[in-house]
Amino acid sequence: MSDPTPTTAPSTRGTSTTVRTHDGLRLAGTLLAPRAEPEQAVLFLHGEGGTREQDGFFAPLADALAAQGVASLRFDLPGHGESEGRQEELSLSMLLNVIGSGLDHLRERVGTTRPALVATGFTGGVAAGFAARRGAEVSRLVLFNPLIDYKEHFVDARREWSSDYLDEPAGRELLATGRLAYTPSFVLGRAMLNEVFWLQPRGVLDVIAAPTLIVHGAGPTTVPVESSRAADKALTCAHRLVEIDADRSGEWRTPAAEAATEWILGDR
Repeated sequence: MSDPTPTTAPSTRGTSTTVRTHDGLRLAGTLLAPRAEPEQAVLFLHGEGGTREQDGFFAPLADALAAQGVASLRFDLPGHGESEGRQEELSLSMLLNVIGSGLDHLRERVGTTRPALVATGFTGGVAAGFAARRGAEVSRLVLFNPLIDYKEHFVDARREWSSDYLDEPAGRELLATGRLAYTPSFVLGRAMLNEVFWLQPRGVLDVIAAPTLIVHGAGPTTVPVESSRAADKALTCAHRLVEIDADRSGEWRTPAAEAATEWILGDR
């Protein structure tokens, strides 16, 4: 997953908008509608600890799609950027509802009935799960460095967990503060830490019907490439895996954006 600190200025194009979630939170967003009634639209989902700009990557990608007549919506997740909410309240189920709210907002504003989903890192597995459960609402799926194995990432690989149990100091901290720091810009709460034992996106990948593109190497990531390769093999829909080997900072942006744009535009 990418470093959440933006490295380039956000696009000046687009209109500020507010996405209201099912449970009443107001999420700060940017709507880009190049035409009155676009035939295609995209919902962007950033990674954990970041913002709707995704290190300055999403705005240029949205601009490139707008040049082809594609509308888009991107917003700060709850507890991120300018949005309401707290990160420690996040859960996988909540994020599924957040995606639904974003799609509703996009459809209301531009009229496109089946937008594409573009997700990065932490939101990748949730987006895949949404596409598996609500396939009629998603036309295409693009996943950058998708985190599919949440328990492995947030529990198994962490030193404060042993044999699926949180150690005493971390347990006391969670009790006292309601949160555990995962990175300097992202914290986890009790709901998420319990859900990851039971909600496994990898188990529903074969149900996804929307054509799916996985791009691995789209920026720095802690998700191993083997995870993306296994996800690609599990898919039964039209799918493609693009691996980017970019040794120097920023070299991944152009090939990642080109692959995503081509996939979203499809055969038109």
